[in-house]
Amino acid sequence: MSPRMIGCLTVLVLGAAAASSALASGPPTGDAGGLNPLAPSEWQGDLALWTAVVFLCLLAILWKFAWKPIAEGLDKRERNIAQEIAQAEAANEKAREILANYEQKLAAAQDQVRAILDQGRRDAERVGHELIDKAKADAKAEFDRAVKQIDAATAAAIKELAGRSATLAVELAGKIVHAQLNPKDHARLIQEAVKEMMNAE
Repeated sequence: MSPRMIGCLTVLVLGAAAASSALASGPPTGDAGGLNPLAPSEWQGDLALWTAVVFLCLLAILWKFAWKPIAEGLDKRERNIAQEIAQAEAANEKAREILANYEQKLAAAQDQVRAILDQGRRDAERVGHELIDKAKADAKAEFDRAVKQIDAATAAAIKELAGRSATLAVELAGKIVHAQLNPKDHARLIQEAVKEMMNAE
């Protein structure tokens, strides 16, 4: 409450007190020092009039200096509260939008991760099949080379064996031609031929 308002209220209260005291005391009578009080109806009417005047003055002062600022303060506070509620609702809506956006990004990231994992699995399977096919091809090529080497060695051995057999047959025929063979000589010649073949190997 402002000092001006406090001063006005003080003046009004003092004025009301003075008026009440003036009304309460009547004019002096002829009796020795006695007081002649006012009639009850006259005293009550004046008191009611001054009470109404003081009440209306106080009401006007309170309306101007107290109730209006209080009402304005309450309106301002109500507007601030409404503004804060609106800001809170806007922030809440923005938070919902951010959450929805985050959930969408999270779902997209999960889909992307699944796609990457699927692609990695397919690549691993493809590389595994390629490695298996290459290993099979290398094994087949090594097997073919081994078979060719074995065939070549077998052919060379057969050729060498055929040549030695032909040589031994010629030598043996020559010996048979130059000498008559009995069963013992025949067995001895066969054993010698076998020993020569084993030594040649």
